[in-house]
Order: sequence, then C-alpha cells, then structure tokens
Amino acid sequence: MNISKIEFDEACLAQPKYKALVWLIEQAILAEELPDKQKLPAQRLLSDHLGITHGTVTRAYELLEKKGLVTAKLGAGTYVNSPSSARNHSEKNDQLNGSKVKEYDFASSMQPMLGQQVLVKNALSELAQDVSAVTQVMTYSPQGVAKHKQVFTDWLARKNIKIQTHDLVFTQGAQQGIYTCLQILTKENDHILHEELAYPGFFRAVDASRVKPLGVPITPHGLDLKVLEEYCQQYKPKLLYITSNMQNPTNIQYTQDQLGRIVELSRQYDFYIIEDDVNYCLSESWRLPLQQKAPDRVFYVSSLSKYVAGGLRVAYTIVPKDWQQAFNANVHSQCWMVSTLNFELATRFLTNEGFVHNQSLLESEMRYRQNAFKAMVKKQGLSVRCGGLNVWLSLPDNINVNQFNAFLLSKNVKVRTADLFRYPSSSTVSISLNALRISLGGFNTRNEFEEGIRAFEKAFIEFSQQQDIVI
Repeated sequence: MNISKIEFDEACLAQPKYKALVWLIEQAILAEELPDKQKLPAQRLLSDHLGITHGTVTRAYELLEKKGLVTAKLGAGTYVNSPSSARNHSEKNDQLNGSKVKEYDFASSMQPMLGQQVLVKNALSELAQDVSAVTQVMTYSPQGVAKHKQVFTDWLARKNIKIQTHDLVFTQGAQQGIYTCLQILTKENDHILHEELAYPGFFRAVDASRVKPLGVPITPHGLDLKVLEEYCQQYKPKLLYITSNMQNPTNIQYTQDQLGRIVELSRQYDFYIIEDDVNYCLSESWRLPLQQKAPDRVFYVSSLSKYVAGGLRVAYTIVPKDWQQAFNANVHSQCWMVSTLNFELATRFLTNEGFVHNQSLLESEMRYRQNAFKAMVKKQGLSVRCGGLNVWLSLPDNINVNQFNAFLLSKNVKVRTADLFRYPSSSTVSISLNALRISLGGFNTRNEFEEGIRAFEKAFIEFSQQQDIVI
C-alpha cells in the first residue's frame, strides 16, 4: 500500500485522521490498488510512516473491519476483503476496455479547468521574458511587492470593495489568513464562536491555537441570533467565524438584517468577526462583504483558489487598521515572507482580458451543472440548496447517510457527509446531519460531469430499491 504523507495530510483537512486513513485505504481497495487478500501494513509501521499514533491506525483498521473491507486474523495481521460487487464491476470493466474502474468525484470542492491553466501558462511565459520582474520576485519583500498590492486593490475596487493598499495582507492560502487571525486575537483557552457546521480547515486552526470553540446553530437566515447573544453573555468570546456569503457547507446566505445585528453584537460584546469568502459564488449571488460595513470589526479572508487554482496559494486578508501591524508580524513569524512569485503571476492574469472571459465560461458551466443536478434530484423526489461549486442535499429519514455514502463508494462515487463539517468534540447540532455536500466542479468536461450524474442517480435508485426490500 502506497499512501504518501502529503496525500494523507490533504485528506486530513476534511476529516479526522482515522477517517482520512479509512477513506484512503477504502479508495485503494475499490480501485484495486489493494487487491483482495493482500495484507495491510503492520500498524506500527504505518503509524511511523504517516507520523500518527498507533491508536489512530488501530481505530482506522477497526472501522475498516466494521465496513467489511478487511479481515483481522489473530496473530497474522489484517487482510483486504474486497467487496465482491466492486471486484466484479472492476473485472467486467477491465474485460471491456482494459482500464481501471472510473471514479466520480463529487467530493473535491474545486472548479473545473476551463482554461485557467492557459492563463497561468501565459503569465509564466510573459514573466520568463521580463528579467526586471524576475529579479524583483527573487528579492526579499516581507511586506509584499507594492505593485502587486496596487493591482489587487484596483481589482477589488472593480468589485466595489473599497480599501487602501495597506489594508491588504497577502497570505499563502486562506488557511494561513484564518490561522493568523486566531493567533493575534486569542490566547489559549479563550472561547471563540463558529457556525455549527463549518469548513474543516478552520477546526484545524482552532486546535493548533488551543482555543475553545462553540458552535452556533444555523437557521435558514443565518446564525441563531438568540443563541449567539447567550453565548456572548456567558462565554465572552474573542471572535466569530462566519461564511455569510455562501455558508460552507449548507449554502445558506445570511440576510442583511442578520449581518447588521451580528455587527451590533460584535461591538456590544467586543468580539471580532472573521468573514471567510473563499467559496465560489456566482455573480448574481455574490454580495459586498460585511467588511465594507464594519472595517474596524471584520477580518475579510478570501482567495483565488476556487476561481483559478488552489495550487497557486494566492490569498489575501483585509485587516482592520488597528491590527495590521500585529497581523503582518505574525505572518512574518510563520514564514519570512509570502512568496511573491505566485502573486506576480496572479497580477498578470488578473489584468488580462482572458481572465474575464474565463470567469464567464466558469459561471455558465456552474449554472448548467447546478440546474442539471437539481433536475436529477427533483426527479427522484429530493431537494437541494445550491451554491456555487457545491450543493447541499438533505436526505429523507428512510435513507441513512452513512449507509448511502458507503454504497456510493462501492459504486466509485465520492461525496462528503455532513458530519465531516462538525467539530469533532461537538455532542449535538441543531441542523440534520443526514445530508451530503455534493461538489459539482470536480469534472473538467461536460461529458464527464453528465456521466457522473448518471452514476449518482443510478446508485440512488438501486440503494432506494434495496431499502424498500428491507422495509
């Protein structure tokens, strides 16, 4: 079994370590990279390789055994017990075209590549011919390059976000921006507030900062303001983390009244707001950030990851004036400086007409995919809440989300279950966890996407029929 440390760390961004390991082994089994009857690595060896505890591997192996994917033999080790359906499907597929079973990735929240790679390629080619610019990005610039900040400031102004260049701090991904906010605004054991279901990367930053998170219930209009104020009175939190423009993962959009009241509570109870606007949002749904209404209370975190490419790590935070020195100093303590090369490339394609055209193509494609997925689930008697790249699918009570997810995996359809967006130690949440977050951007072509929809629908019908038989 060949699980790399990088692959494992990436999987851990979305779920606890033992579940990440289970998912990777499960995928390897379904793809027949781990054939039937093969012995899994000894738990101690695997824990050393991945840099995790022996107990984490033990817990993962136990869960794999409960799923029926492995068999533990006393004194002999743990062996793959590949599902016959997956083996038969794979064997049939191999006989037909000599290739492995195709996977349908509705789990990875990313944008389809509709020419973004050409934008980056052209920017690289232009940069290669500009010796002055190459020299500049090779030079230490702890505060960032002034012309880069000016390009981003001008670009944000075209989106009606009015700021000064010194308000903008570049980070290596939005995750660094979130972590930095926690570092400067809190100390160990402080209470912080967040949406009860939230971006798993935020929880990793919470654990690293050793603060105490409190999940605020989500309503169809945003946060439950009554509970929010009760928490403020009882715990005196230092900050609130929200994804108000397109809530991750439920796709709820906060009302303007909600946002106004949250700012009022922020001033009354003296907590700051981290406004995460990383999620892709169609132009007709996107709204001016809360930061523009309360620049002294809001840290606005955003990036180009969902619009162009996550691998560039191009992100920025708009920081309140009183905190700019502390924010810059903390970033400086994490890394001597944020790489200016990536931002040089970003400024080149942001000012290119091809970028506008590319984003128009991306919008059109995501509108099509949202409508296609909505039509499919409506035909099956289900309903979804659409966002940009993702949809939130609530399942009926007679369908258990974990059983359905396991069935989808056996059909090589990958999704994300609602519980992956809950803080691990949370005992309860008010919103139903019998739901899936479906990502629509993981297919680079229309044909691949439509094939994925057919695979999802077929799996849902087959699973529903099996459920009916059991009943």
